[in-house]
Amino acid sequence: MVRQIIVVGCGVAGTTAAFHARKTDRTARITIVGDEDLPEYSRCGLPYAFSRVVPETHSLLGYDEVFYEQTNRVVLRLGWKMNRIKTDFQQVEVSKVSDGTKQTLEYDSLILGTGARPGKLSIPGAELDGVFTIRTIDDIEGLANHLSTVSAKKAAIIGAGLTGSEMAEALLLRGVSVIEAEIVPEILPVILDPDMASLVRARAQEHGVEYYLASSLDKILGEKGKVSAVQISGKNHAVQAVIVAVRVRPNTETAKESGLLLGEFGGIRTDERMQTSAKNVYAAGDCVETYDRMTRRHVLFQLSTTAVRQAAVAGTNAGGGNALYPGSTGVTTVKLFDLEVASFGPTTVLAEKLGLHPVSVRVTGSTRLPYYPGGKDLTVKLLAEPQSGRLLGAQLVGEEGATLRANFASMAGHLGLTVEAFSDIETCYSPPLAPVWDPVTIAAQALVRKLSSTRKPSELQAARS
Repeated sequence: MVRQIIVVGCGVAGTTAAFHARKTDRTARITIVGDEDLPEYSRCGLPYAFSRVVPETHSLLGYDEVFYEQTNRVVLRLGWKMNRIKTDFQQVEVSKVSDGTKQTLEYDSLILGTGARPGKLSIPGAELDGVFTIRTIDDIEGLANHLSTVSAKKAAIIGAGLTGSEMAEALLLRGVSVIEAEIVPEILPVILDPDMASLVRARAQEHGVEYYLASSLDKILGEKGKVSAVQISGKNHAVQAVIVAVRVRPNTETAKESGLLLGEFGGIRTDERMQTSAKNVYAAGDCVETYDRMTRRHVLFQLSTTAVRQAAVAGTNAGGGNALYPGSTGVTTVKLFDLEVASFGPTTVLAEKLGLHPVSVRVTGSTRLPYYPGGKDLTVKLLAEPQSGRLLGAQLVGEEGATLRANFASMAGHLGLTVEAFSDIETCYSPPLAPVWDPVTIAAQALVRKLSSTRKPSELQAARS
């Protein structure tokens, strides 16, 4: 009997799950239901398509429809959305976005890759023409058309996380001035401590970003139905567009209404096989709460790297295989104003909230020996658990080398290494490429010394053993 596999969501999670299901079961009938009219494309690439660093928006598409349907024998049903899951009958109800036509699809395995949606603001003026979120190709095309139509000179970005920061640079590249408001005291609060984020903010300010930190957006003002200004903490600023870049929310309403168990943060809860609380129903991507190997709890990471790994497991198991997802360190990187920014693990603020009370060090070293030309400063911050000495997180900012070193540190975190064991790992050396003592190693050695000075002899012996 041919296995019927339905995948809801044609993003990176849905597509990856479908292709891995096909690798596992060569005879299954696999169908992807997606509510957009396009197959999977890179949402992470949207700011770069908007800035024209990526010249063609079409380049963001991962695969054409022929690759789905002929190469992988996956049926695409684009422009359809999920309305309900009948887990007792193994059915999913869908409807066509354009006209509401409804159908019921039967499944042997169901994979949910429903993704997430941008957060919205409930303030006066939020409905004005010229207010945008950045989640789809239509979003960036709509923003570009609006800026051109109104001859925009300045735009406001609400939120200074990853998307907001990337869009600030993208707008400047298109010749539009930027003001950016953030409700907390420093930018990039999810991935960096304030002392590290200030390095990035200083560079962005040099390029022209005007920040309003620890500030709230009171309202959006308009003239003739179009954005004309924003009021931030009581002060008006003339702008012609507003980009809302606050944290995205998982699309889990239908899953919840259908009886699936959600987690603390509203994402779908899954086991290590990426199976939900319902039999034969799997989930992956931005709609899922991910096991965090560093804090040992389930959180919303909402990263493409996490999504594809989860989806590979979900697709394999939906196809009759047996794969396990080990969890994530949340390793993240971004390039902003010629700075590489990378991190994994919790920030100090989050770690303190969780009762981990980390010990940390921050050092700045060079990516090459002093006598060799071209070396760049790299600032590294490492966090550790005080009792066990376990490496808890890393944050890196510099003009080169931050991303690869973050991967190296993330591997150590994934394996549960202590800072002492991490500092002992040998790294390569060549004058044109890397110093004898890497900045990450220097930071680890400094953290070992700091841990030793704050711990009792019995704790040191326990950490070594």
